[in-house]
Amino acid sequence: MPTFSPRVNEPLKALTDDSGRAFFIGRDKSIHEKYKRDGALLMGKIAEQENYGSFVYMDAIAPHVVFIVGARGSGKSYSLGVIAEELVFKNPNVASVIIDPIGIYWSMKHPNQEERELDELVRMGQTPKGVDNVSVFVPHGVRNTLPEDTYDRSFALRPADLTVDDWCITFDIDRFSPKGLLLEKTLENVREGYTTKDGKRLPPKTEVYSIDDIITCLSESEEIVSGKKGFSKSSRRAIISRFEAAKSWGVFTETGTPLIELCREGEVSIIDISFLEEKVSSLVIGILARKILNARKLSARKTSMKKFAVEMEDMLETGIPPTWLFIDEAHTLIPSGAKTPASDPLIEYVKQGRRPGCSLVFATQQPSAIDTKVLSQLDILLCHKLVFDDDLKAVLKRMPTMIPKEYQHSKFIRSLPIGHCLVGDRSDSTSRAFVMKVRPRFSQHEGREARSVSFEEGIKPEEVKDFLIKTLIKRIGDFKRVHLRQVDQLVRTINKRYKTKIESKDLVQELTAGDYKLDGDYLVPKSYEPSPEGTDVEEVLVLKGKIDEDKARVILESKRRKKLFGLVGNEENLKEFGVRYSPIYKLEYDYFEKGGFRRSVCYIDGITGEIIGIKNGNLTTTKGVKKLLEMPPEKRKVIVALRKGKKASVKSLSKFSGLSEADTMKESDELVDEGKLKKDKKGVYSLKYDFNLPEKLVTPEFTSLETELVMEKSTGITEKPTIPDSSVSDIPALFGEVKIRDKSFIYKPVYYAIFSSKSGNRELVLDSMTGKVIEKD
Repeated sequence: MPTFSPRVNEPLKALTDDSGRAFFIGRDKSIHEKYKRDGALLMGKIAEQENYGSFVYMDAIAPHVVFIVGARGSGKSYSLGVIAEELVFKNPNVASVIIDPIGIYWSMKHPNQEERELDELVRMGQTPKGVDNVSVFVPHGVRNTLPEDTYDRSFALRPADLTVDDWCITFDIDRFSPKGLLLEKTLENVREGYTTKDGKRLPPKTEVYSIDDIITCLSESEEIVSGKKGFSKSSRRAIISRFEAAKSWGVFTETGTPLIELCREGEVSIIDISFLEEKVSSLVIGILARKILNARKLSARKTSMKKFAVEMEDMLETGIPPTWLFIDEAHTLIPSGAKTPASDPLIEYVKQGRRPGCSLVFATQQPSAIDTKVLSQLDILLCHKLVFDDDLKAVLKRMPTMIPKEYQHSKFIRSLPIGHCLVGDRSDSTSRAFVMKVRPRFSQHEGREARSVSFEEGIKPEEVKDFLIKTLIKRIGDFKRVHLRQVDQLVRTINKRYKTKIESKDLVQELTAGDYKLDGDYLVPKSYEPSPEGTDVEEVLVLKGKIDEDKARVILESKRRKKLFGLVGNEENLKEFGVRYSPIYKLEYDYFEKGGFRRSVCYIDGITGEIIGIKNGNLTTTKGVKKLLEMPPEKRKVIVALRKGKKASVKSLSKFSGLSEADTMKESDELVDEGKLKKDKKGVYSLKYDFNLPEKLVTPEFTSLETELVMEKSTGITEKPTIPDSSVSDIPALFGEVKIRDKSFIYKPVYYAIFSSKSGNRELVLDSMTGKVIEKD
């Protein structure tokens, strides 16, 4: 008997075959008597002393909601893969759609090559084999950046598939706010037709329209732009900006991908969403779940009424077989206590899906974080090893059958070996929960820590490197230069995707040995000549300024110095006027909150180092960040701690800063000597310099710059940042524990005017976002 084979006093009663050595879960007795082992998925073997080694089968004829939970590395994704590959071999009448958030299920195409698992497969009378009927779908917008042999097809959504509620949740807009009502009116105009501000009547577009059609409506519809009955410019600008951003997600086309191409009888469609941001992934899954449910409801009704004469266009969206939807890392899509674009569609999918033949298999490492409305519908639960008390309590509460007292203590689930799970089955035929060892996969599993598929069966490292070189050469050709940070980002993404270990420095070395060179932190052609005075000409993403060129010229010319009474002083003449693009760091990071890391973004002025926000449609900036960056880390902690309390004693400052009282007093007194703090007779410190810093960085004021303002691509002179990358990365850390994910640039337009006189030149700069004018040194 193996080392792990728990003994349970309560006997296990369940449906069995004639031999009594095969147990069936998820089945009604009537189905079992009719089909026996047909349509039954081999899941593994019982791992208890009683019935040890007996096979466990799961029904795949009736629809099911299967919940798989387990800590990282416990085997939950592996179990999900077992169900998916079994479906192809055991029930070819259904379609399987796997939502893959981390890009691991493509390996189902290959046979299992894990030696320790192959022996066990042989002992079970099975052989390793890849799944032939697998298609990997990637977002339409990234297909041209990937090698063609790494995916099969691309997928896209139709904007027409989204409701106003979908857009509001995705854009984080209150459904009944002015912006929410503007969204509703815009979609209504597009679908029903509208009159433009020029009096032209545009026809309705009910099923097929683009994001650009929506943006055009926001700009041209008389009903929307009317000064009397329409919506404010700031609301329109904010919504247009969001739709411009949606175009860059790469998931929308006018016609989308027909559902019948994703849900094919006897085939597995892997929807690789590892390229998408979390909210966009939720949107894709929510739309897909809703379309599958609606299609199956309609298909089931037509079948029951025997109405088979349907239009070809209807067949593309409704003529799909019963479908099993697989979702890994589900806690990010249907979280408890919050709503994502996937929440309502998935709740409806599990509530209404059984009758039309819709099954759901979802896996998570955080069962306590899943919406209870979904958990209430599960009928089969596979619980692998869990660690945290909240997750253990959630599983024990939702186990759909009686749990033997030997398994009720949290220590038992914490001790489950990798690949073992506690199985719960709601069916009346199964008397209690039991322990199962999941069978080895027939196909290769890529969710392990180490890679086991040889490159002879996939893309070779040399081919990946060649692809990266070609991609970088194309980008340099398109944009004149490529920042080394972008090289690192591209290499990290491709290494993760293809499990390679290519180094950025090797690519740079190879390129600079040929027709390219380094210009600071940029890869450029050897013929490249930079623009003077720390500027360059390139195509960039720019915030649309609130002050246009004509108005900027008037403002700056009004600052021209003239002779007093036409007699005294130097007369200035306008020598040069133009626009430059000032850099703003876009910093993406994870911050620690309530036991875990969450994702956020902030924007840092590349010239001043101050944090940029937006409030009531206007840009805001902090004050004092640059001074903080110039201080040693200990002094920063004192300033940040004092900011929270306004005035504080050494004891209070020590508590907030994390420094000892002795170190706190030393650093504080030095800051007093430097003129940054004041100290009264009682030893209480306060700020002398006027710092203006927020309590929190993760607020809409500092995270919504790109969603609140219009962004557009523009080609022009860009200024180089004066704040170094290393200093910028330190800024979010002023507000808590963070992990930097990525840095990139957006730009804001600034107008400049150079005036000449006998005493020399003088340059003024106008910020087009704030209207502020400064004289440049």
